[in-house]
Amino acid sequence: MKHLKQMLNEPDLHSVLAAPLKDAISHVWPSIRKAQRSGDFELAEMLIRHALEGAMPTTIAIFEARAASAIGELH
Repeated sequence: MKHLKQMLNEPDLHSVLAAPLKDAISHVWPSIRKAQRSGDFELAEMLIRHALEGAMPTTIAIFEARAASAIGELH
């Protein structure tokens, strides 16, 4: 359990987990801005949701790999 707590407190964990989400948004950012400028906020929201949903499996996999590594250190 101590190793898992240490893993959660690693200074780079937040940026590592945020990277796939930021990358996903950056790919659709021009479309989001275009939708916002034209007043289509529903489209902008849909684009954001779709991008984040697409990136979540990668984010979860990174977290699971880090947790597995921390658990592996116990053995």
